[in-house]
Amino acid sequence: MASISISHSRKRAPPRPAVSERALRNTGYNKPWPGWPAGKDSSVNRISLLTWHELPTWQQDNEFILTGYRTASGSFSQSMRSLRHIHNETVNIYSHLFGGILFTILPFYVYSTVYPRYSNVQLADIVVFSTFFFGVAVCFFLSASFHTVANHSETVAALGNQLDYMGVVVLMWGSTIPSVYYGFYCDLELQKLYWSVVSVLAIACIATTLNPKFRHPRLRPYRAAMYSGLGLSAIVFIIHGLLLHGWELQNRRMSLSWMGLMGALNLIGAAAYAARVGF
Repeated sequence: MASISISHSRKRAPPRPAVSERALRNTGYNKPWPGWPAGKDSSVNRISLLTWHELPTWQQDNEFILTGYRTASGSFSQSMRSLRHIHNETVNIYSHLFGGILFTILPFYVYSTVYPRYSNVQLADIVVFSTFFFGVAVCFFLSASFHTVANHSETVAALGNQLDYMGVVVLMWGSTIPSVYYGFYCDLELQKLYWSVVSVLAIACIATTLNPKFRHPRLRPYRAAMYSGLGLSAIVFIIHGLLLHGWELQNRRMSLSWMGLMGALNLIGAAAYAARVGF
């Protein structure tokens, strides 16, 4: 009887593996971390990638991205370690991280070349350009941070998502400051007026962004519309400047041709984001 029992136990099918173990076998990321002590829990020193259908509800944001998801880490260090592997957030993280580093370093190069080249550069020029560089760097770094820790937990992902959108608002606000400064170079009162208007709109956008209800995927078109509205508010002071000074002077002051191209690209990006157009 003992031999029969053993024979049957050998033929018995193995138990179905857990989702994380099944995902581990389907990826190339099941090796221990370099330098990780032997004998440690494999769930800590491995990275597993899941499909859309294996995710908890709070991680299901874009149903058109079907694979490459990291498991919920519950640990900031674990999420940071995933930077050493390829997953569906890798491009998001590194493209924004490199952008943030670039726009942190770039001002030092610009200032070192502008001061010797132009004798009429004033402190105000440095301040408004610094505001622009600051806005871009903050946007990139907040976005890189969010995409890095998005798999931490539902609470951290929600907060990171809000900070990601807040970074977009800071970028739009920072890019408007120098435009108003040069567009109304000789009119301090109009500068103050439009700076105040744009700042109030930006604060309103940030307040809305930090509302937890705003994060719901169904509100994606409204998020795009809100940010587009903040960006399009620039049309008001652009038209005002054109009425006061004409195209030739304002185009020289504000590079309106480039601003038009930037606005068009922003609208295309917002539309693609809202409609989830793939490229």
